[in-house]
Amino acid sequence: MAKKETVWMPHYSPSKDEYKWHNFCATNGIIISPIAAQQGPNPKEWKIGISFMPNYKKINLTPNIYIADIIWEETFKIMKYYYDKYR
Repeated sequence: MAKKETVWMPHYSPSKDEYKWHNFCATNGIIISPIAAQQGPNPKEWKIGISFMPNYKKINLTPNIYIADIIWEETFKIMKYYYDKYR
């Protein structure tokens, strides 16, 4: 039986603004991260999870499912939304 190769999330280099949105969210207790849409060793579809401190265990998932090619762009769009909303 052949061992399956691990599939990693695609590499993404955030822009200066995206770093700013990410840091704002992290500093203000807004946790936004990709989460596998289905359990398994090599997920190919993702949802975006959003939680707020101090109730970080309650995770709100986006209704949309994203493929690996666009997951990071969509994650940073949500960070920008919260940056604009709470800034």
